[in-house]
Amino acid sequence: MLVSLPSLTVGLLLDDLLHRLVLSGQFHDFGQWNRLGLYEFVGTATTMPAGLREGGLLPWWTPDTLSVRFFRPLPSALLILDTKLFGEAPFPAHLHSLLWFLAMVSVVGWLHKRLLPVPLAAVATVAYAVAAAHLMPVAWIASRHPLVSGVPGLLALAFHLRAREDGWRPGLFLGPLLFVIALLGGEPALSAVALIGAYELFGRREGLRRAAPALAPYVFLVAAYLAFYVARGYGARGSAAYLDPARAPGTFVTTVAQRVLILLADLVVATPSDAAASVPPLHPAFALWGALVTIGALVLLRFLHGRLSEQERRTLRWLLPGGLAAVVPGAVGVIGGRVLMIPLLAGSALVAVLLVRSWQASREAELSRWTRTGLRVAVVLLVWGHFFFGPLFRMALGVALGRIADAQWSLARSAPPCDGTLVMVAAADPTIATYVPAAMALTGRAPHRYRLLSAAPHDHYLERTSANGFDLVVHTEERKVGFWEQVYRDVSPAPGTQVQLSGLRITVKESTEAGPMRVHFDFDRPLESPDLCFMTWHDGALRVLALPPPGQGVSIPHELGPMGL
Repeated sequence: MLVSLPSLTVGLLLDDLLHRLVLSGQFHDFGQWNRLGLYEFVGTATTMPAGLREGGLLPWWTPDTLSVRFFRPLPSALLILDTKLFGEAPFPAHLHSLLWFLAMVSVVGWLHKRLLPVPLAAVATVAYAVAAAHLMPVAWIASRHPLVSGVPGLLALAFHLRAREDGWRPGLFLGPLLFVIALLGGEPALSAVALIGAYELFGRREGLRRAAPALAPYVFLVAAYLAFYVARGYGARGSAAYLDPARAPGTFVTTVAQRVLILLADLVVATPSDAAASVPPLHPAFALWGALVTIGALVLLRFLHGRLSEQERRTLRWLLPGGLAAVVPGAVGVIGGRVLMIPLLAGSALVAVLLVRSWQASREAELSRWTRTGLRVAVVLLVWGHFFFGPLFRMALGVALGRIADAQWSLARSAPPCDGTLVMVAAADPTIATYVPAAMALTGRAPHRYRLLSAAPHDHYLERTSANGFDLVVHTEERKVGFWEQVYRDVSPAPGTQVQLSGLRITVKESTEAGPMRVHFDFDRPLESPDLCFMTWHDGALRVLALPPPGQGVSIPHELGPMGL
């Protein structure tokens, strides 16, 4: 709870604002969301990209094929409950998230105590509780779903273990029932069944024929869930931020492997995957680090094998492959600590075994000095990562998220008023590009219409070509893909692409694989019309952009926003 305290002060943040807008019905004219489908952002019959582009909720470069829909009715219902009970107040909703987190830690503690000797179980549970990975599910209300899915998912594992090892017959029914509830909470439930499968296949060692009856209910439920998921069009397509196996199978496999290694670094030495996710160009380096520390952990475990108790060997024999399999579902989407709620059960158990047994071995006089030194270095690395750096990162980023939330509300209140069409010329930071306009709507300052012209993380140059139009040029020798660009499309719009919106025609003149380089924007009225409000991000605020006369231009430098993008 102490490590979570900074997270409790975070206001409504990012997708929290979109959820409030949907629940308030402010986007009724451009899309209708099922109230239990708050995570079905785009792609349903009533939330097609064309309508959301027209309404300004999606930028012009969004393809008609974009679909980002996740089956999470239980978290949606809890968000509705928060709104009904607490209104717009975020603090009670954060306490609600904290209760789910404490429930998660309690279940993990019970499992650790069952699977490991008590001293190691204590170390493992503390490592789990203070892990940096818990930052977003506790600090970000819209990201509560991994906890809502993880608690019943791990309870299903706990009851399955009781049924198989203690003969507790209610567990045969309660396990699958809780797994169904976990599936209603979201995709993280699939990680729980990975652990159950690993237990039956590698833990009991009774052969597939004996394991099949115990696994049958879970196999049936997973098959039914996946069939339903595909048939109803859930998942993400048309977005580079999410992986689609049908689009490029080879790239899918290599990218998933890379992301798995990044997540393993978070599990093994607490290298925050949330930090890695925000810097895509460094993903190969983070993946290499993940491979090195994972191999190092396995080598160390092999060295310590003779010093482990039979209970520890039996547990790690199935918990480690189960934990690896549990990481894979989270590697398909936008990676970060929130996808590790269930795999962390295995990660924290491994850390506890390595930490305690390495420390004990380092005190054995018969080992060489170099071996003892190496073991102590491993201990220091594990303690530093899991018990100092990880918790400090979680607390510091909790404070940072609070500042981002405050900034988006402050900017929404201080932005120049606009009663017509607010045209955001260039904004790479999602806070500025999307969430400040959302906060403006929630504070009663919404413009009539909103348009985002560019989210490229580079300097721009605006060339006025006529009374009604201009070219927007990205100024850089090496074009990078902006975070918001990759979320809303999977491929760059080709030269010649045209998009028609109310009052605006867009034509892509030059483009690279990373994104457009020159785009022409032609409005249906003079740019000096009082109902057109051209703004950009400059000197820490939204400011009116003074347009040059036809034949001239103006530079628009790229400046980092509240999220550092």
